[in-house]
Amino acid sequence: METTIPELLLAAGREYLWMLDHNYPQKGSLKLVGDKFKLTRDMRQVLYRGISATEQAQRRRAMIGMVQAGNMVLIDVYNVLFTINNYLLGKPVFISNDGLLRDAGEMRGRIHNKPLFSRAIEMMLEMLAEWQGVMFHLYLDEPVSFSGRLSIELSKDMIQMGIEGEAWAVPSPDHMLKNEKSDAICTSDTAILDHYHGFVTDLPRLILDKNFQPDFPVLEL
Repeated sequence: METTIPELLLAAGREYLWMLDHNYPQKGSLKLVGDKFKLTRDMRQVLYRGISATEQAQRRRAMIGMVQAGNMVLIDVYNVLFTINNYLLGKPVFISNDGLLRDAGEMRGRIHNKPLFSRAIEMMLEMLAEWQGVMFHLYLDEPVSFSGRLSIELSKDMIQMGIEGEAWAVPSPDHMLKNEKSDAICTSDTAILDHYHGFVTDLPRLILDKNFQPDFPVLEL
């Protein structure tokens, strides 16, 4: 995706947002707007993942903050890694109307390029190592292939790099992030964010800013 949002997509986004703000069903609204503006699959994904009703978006914006020493931070590992990996693959990555970085890669649960995925892991661990005095709990979706092995490898890497915490493969990272006591979480999953009362740190954006200084397109409607 280019560094600016195409006007066609912005126009579609404004209509889509109006429908969400007036409580129209999300999927039906997306189909109606997508068909009207003849949007591509990627464009529809940008709207679906990038635009939330105004009230929800404003609440999430108010949640965004930085990790501090002494914090307990929970990380939705695949949510973070797939966003980074999709950027490395050249998939659309953008700032949503709630202020968080998201992608339209549709790769959840499938690793298509292992070397780039490994690079995403390296960059994530390098960032965590910079946050001294922070305790991290990393959660991976158990149903995803090799999550158990990856959680063990991540835990070992964390020890070697002096990162406090551990990684686990669990049936539902969503449940853990919603219910485990914490100061902050790292995820862009709206189902988690809308049931969380701490703050959210946009880990993929921080990692990509540090390594590539990208000019992300912004969904400003």
